[in-house]
Amino acid sequence: MKAYKLKFHSSFHLDSGTAVDGPSEFFIKSDTLFSAVCSAANKFYGSQIVEAFLQPSAIILSSAFPYLNEELFFPKPLNYYPHIDDYEMIKEFKKIKFLSKDYLELILQGDEELSQFIKKDFILNGCWKKKKVENDDLIFMTNENPHIVVDRITNSTQIFYKTEVYFAKDAGLFFLASINENLLPKFETVLRFLGDEGVGADRTTGKGLFEVEEITDFSIRPAANANSFYSLSLYFPTREEFDTILPKESFYDLEIRKGWVSKSTIRRKALRMFTEGSVIKTISSIPPLGSIQKVLSKKDFPEDLETDIFRNGQALFIPASGGANGSS
Repeated sequence: MKAYKLKFHSSFHLDSGTAVDGPSEFFIKSDTLFSAVCSAANKFYGSQIVEAFLQPSAIILSSAFPYLNEELFFPKPLNYYPHIDDYEMIKEFKKIKFLSKDYLELILQGDEELSQFIKKDFILNGCWKKKKVENDDLIFMTNENPHIVVDRITNSTQIFYKTEVYFAKDAGLFFLASINENLLPKFETVLRFLGDEGVGADRTTGKGLFEVEEITDFSIRPAANANSFYSLSLYFPTREEFDTILPKESFYDLEIRKGWVSKSTIRRKALRMFTEGSVIKTISSIPPLGSIQKVLSKKDFPEDLETDIFRNGQALFIPASGGANGSS
């Protein structure tokens, strides 16, 4: 498994699929990252490489999560509910969206003796740190920037605001990837090219630019006695996988992914997907994979689309101990 840091040179705006203005995601969802990589690959190499990237298991990406210095933050497993009696600590726990890799490895093993660290002094930007937050610590900040839209008929103007995300100097996003060895050189070339192109909105004005840095010797310790799978990506199961999921013994949330095709007014087919942090228990001991779904067909929009449009629901999973606090 490979790991990469994205060190941003500028702010970015990533809409959630409902509008191009308003709030922004502050991390990159796996389907968005995969689409951006495929779009960059098409520009750099052409459609043949994109077709190779779209093959099952060829490239499986996690979502891109925050990091600060050398500390990596992962989505909070949805099966983790520590025993907390103090109301203030419960409120602090609810603020946590991501947690340090060290905490994650313990939770994957079913360890629940972490509540002593669930304190305000250890939570920064929704991330649960291993070390106490210092006064100068900052992962990211957001700012609402005004924009003007001009009516083409009346020439009247209207102001709207778009949220942009700014990362601190020693912070950014990272992601994990499982890549076919034959495609790895081209994938890394495309990733560097994507950094020069940018991600998100307003790329033509220099938004979303980043530098790529590989995290060498990355590893993560899975559960020793795993009976579930913890997701690092959005996940859309195949029909066969769906039939193997044990919903009453799984811990998950669902998210509807939709939106428009870039530089057009064509809306993509919406998909309901399992979110990052979901812990899926199945009747199989083989980790799920998920599927890539066609959400628009070129033949339906011959004058507007150059290719079919896909959404990636393949997911990276890590073996985990299922059940709240590791209990079955």
